[in-house]
Amino acid sequence: MARKHKAEPAGFAAVPADGGLSIDRLAQAFAAMMGQAESALPAEPASVVEVDASPDLDAEPESVDGAVSPRSILEALLFVGLSGGRPLSSQVIAGLMRGVEPHEIDGLAADLGRSYRADNCPYDVVARAGGWLLRLRPEYAQLGTVLAQKAKQVRLDADSLDVLAVVAWHQPVPRDKLVEFGCDAPPAILRALVRRGLLALEKPAAADGPPAYLTTQKFLDVFKLESLADLPRPDEPPS
Repeated sequence: MARKHKAEPAGFAAVPADGGLSIDRLAQAFAAMMGQAESALPAEPASVVEVDASPDLDAEPESVDGAVSPRSILEALLFVGLSGGRPLSSQVIAGLMRGVEPHEIDGLAADLGRSYRADNCPYDVVARAGGWLLRLRPEYAQLGTVLAQKAKQVRLDADSLDVLAVVAWHQPVPRDKLVEFGCDAPPAILRALVRRGLLALEKPAAADGPPAYLTTQKFLDVFKLESLADLPRPDEPPS
């Protein structure tokens, strides 16, 4: 008696003859899944692959303009820098690349500095405290000082000063209490003072309580106060 053979699966269930999917067949499967074809072969279940996200820096970087290279990554890191102007160490920089040692970073930094000086750039790469910094050259340093001073200037109108005075002497002050203290500032002024860092909103202790306004460290800095204790009494005449 002849054995009954099970019908071979067709369509998506068919077994690929070569043990895998070609690009064309994979495209057909995708088209079928999107409703663009009657039948096609399915893609095999994807497996999880761990990928090293570090740039591949093994190839020689000089062949293509604008290609990612140890030097371009170093330049980008120095441009961004660390908070507070702290130097970036060669160990930290090398740790962000593949196939690059800390001693190579020192050579790249020196080479980058020579390139800047040859091109008469207004900035340079300098070694400081065991690391590297991107800094303006001395003849341009005053521009950075002027810019920093401009950034510290705060212009306040009369309404803003009224709000700051009320909050400074009565804080924390909920929004609806400002009027009781004689300040009827529109919400836009309050939002602007919070955005500029002179006021902060404190979450209420009670879950159903309103948030309250407080002065900040920047408020003390702008008005050259060591603490709120240095504020004059509200009933004192101006000196």
